[in-house]
Amino acid sequence: MTSTYRQIPSLTYQRDVSPQPITALSFDPVSDILWSGTNSGHVCAYYTPQGLRGVHYPVGGHYAVKKILATDTSVVACGVTSEGIGSWSKGGVNNWYSK
Repeated sequence: MTSTYRQIPSLTYQRDVSPQPITALSFDPVSDILWSGTNSGHVCAYYTPQGLRGVHYPVGGHYAVKKILATDTSVVACGVTSEGIGSWSKGGVNNWYSK
């Protein structure tokens, strides 16, 4: 039996001209999605073995994402500064809360 090596593309946020480092990761507890936070303050969903990009939203302040919490109903993320919290309700509208 021979195994085949296939390299998959790295996780980068494609909107930026230069790739942004990933600063936070969270596995979704109810679906096959990997949520990633970038150094530029965005959260993005990746699904399928090919790493297709899905939903993405800003966390605020254009600072690195510090933590991502994925639950069965929403995904909440905060940045390294206390400028606000980004939230995505599953099946709903993107919400933005700032302090």
